[in-house]
Amino acid sequence: MRKQTRICKEFPTGYQQEQKKKNIIKILELIHTQQEISRINIAKELGVDRSTVTTIIPELLKVGILQEFEQKPSGKGGRPPSPLKINPDFGYTLGISIHLKGYQANLLDLNGNLIESLREDLPFVYNEFTQNTITIINRLIKTSEKHGHPLIGAVVSISGTINPKLNSIEHSFVFELEHYDFQKEIADNFPFPILIENDANACAWGELFPQNDHLHSSFLYLLARTNVYNTNNKSDTGMAIGIGVVADGNMIYGAHNRAGELRSALWEESNGNKNQVSIPVSKLSQIHSNETILKEYINEILISLGPVVSVIDPEAIIIGGDLKDKLPIVFDQLNSPENKGFLGVEHSRYTISGPRKGNNEICAGAACMFLIRLFKQDFEYGPTTSKISWNSIFRITQGRI
Repeated sequence: MRKQTRICKEFPTGYQQEQKKKNIIKILELIHTQQEISRINIAKELGVDRSTVTTIIPELLKVGILQEFEQKPSGKGGRPPSPLKINPDFGYTLGISIHLKGYQANLLDLNGNLIESLREDLPFVYNEFTQNTITIINRLIKTSEKHGHPLIGAVVSISGTINPKLNSIEHSFVFELEHYDFQKEIADNFPFPILIENDANACAWGELFPQNDHLHSSFLYLLARTNVYNTNNKSDTGMAIGIGVVADGNMIYGAHNRAGELRSALWEESNGNKNQVSIPVSKLSQIHSNETILKEYINEILISLGPVVSVIDPEAIIIGGDLKDKLPIVFDQLNSPENKGFLGVEHSRYTISGPRKGNNEICAGAACMFLIRLFKQDFEYGPTTSKISWNSIFRITQGRI
């Protein structure tokens, strides 16, 4: 029996290996959420034996993901427990927002601190999506290397319908993409995981980070973006809105990955109307120069949001993109005596505000999405190679547990 016990310790069973992986995930998530915590408190918080923590922590320190800070004796007998922290420079994460004419990117450390922000024109024309994205990522890898730390993951955000389980783009009107295999065409070309996300959802992920300091767990994030021009006839087409839907801290994608695809309650299918609202394109194209049309557009959006808000009952409505500077107009519309809709009557129940990430809302949110996915690892994305695991991250940084 003793000999069998030694063999079991030297050659862990499949169950033991799987349990160790789960414990590593739990320990790293707890430390990241708490910012700093001792070994004793880790065992207490997770309800595991101290020996489990004592075995795993030295390995995590060795690969460099953790830092330990020794405490000086307090004079009351004994040395206090040494707090453990995530090493923010263990690796960097990248958030990229790609639009028709250019891209914006944020490089963050593991604590979400901004290392560098970049904004450039697209390397090629807009419809060379694959070539553009690969070139942009390669440029940004060099930026990360300049800081002396490896890039361990990235999220690309665009306007379109995304399938998070397949890491694919189902449809993007802006980039003229249909059933685009992002994993195969883009992510598989790089040694670290790269995910694709809808731009409004990316913004919502940013509001959920850091996990111990987000203001709301259930909210709607309205991202209004100007359509600079229609790629077919080069004409201005006004504004479009996407919504990130978050309930109890979880991103809601919907059964067909179309949650947040807003269509106005006043919209009718007539004359090939592809707008989200009932306002004709010829009129909507003047939204940037005509405040009356802007107010009409905002009013229609608020009317359409009323039933959504009444059903979902969020804590907050966050208004970002090209409407974040128009909040005074939004409040004027909500407080107007003529506004008899649900939001006009009940809006005081909800916090209505601009984004916490400001002008970096999309790319910073995308990078934060990677950090949340990395430290939580509790979303079932199916059998795709985009699944994030600590083992793969440790291999990237040349350490392995």
